[in-house]
Amino acid sequence: MVTKIILVGMMGAGKTTVGKLLAKKLDYVFCDIDKKIEEKSGVKINTIFEFEGEEGFREREHLMLQDSLNLDKVIISTGGGIITNQSNRDLLKSEGAFVIYLKASLQILNERLKNDKTRPMLNEKNKLDTLNLLLRKRESFYEEVASLVIDTTQIKSTKVIDVILRELNFNE
Repeated sequence: MVTKIILVGMMGAGKTTVGKLLAKKLDYVFCDIDKKIEEKSGVKINTIFEFEGEEGFREREHLMLQDSLNLDKVIISTGGGIITNQSNRDLLKSEGAFVIYLKASLQILNERLKNDKTRPMLNEKNKLDTLNLLLRKRESFYEEVASLVIDTTQIKSTKVIDVILRELNFNE
């Protein structure tokens, strides 16, 4: 039985929504890496980026991923850029966890994030161009670590849960 499920993918792909629903369904702990970083540091991700840059944030993210992987019966929702760090990709592949890449089209990601002001990587004038660039840089990394890829572009979160449960042979 899989006791560690990790959700990776671009911001806006549905990791937090799916993660919370899946954790409730399986009676697992839900761990959102970004939220845990905010709780531990006492400041928002934007503030960390402002004072420490992306590099400082990525260091914190790596440590939080290590901590989260020590938990059992856990659903871990990662930040979209966690896979840009080779040591994180190695951790994701070596910890015996089941990694699910939640994928969504560029247009859907842009639509879901158009009014979001909380994401430091998107504080650009043209979110669509920024999303496109990030997606092109990251997609091969998501695929590299993924045990399963689910396209969330056209399906509701409850259907994503059904696919995951079926894939993992969890009895309902």
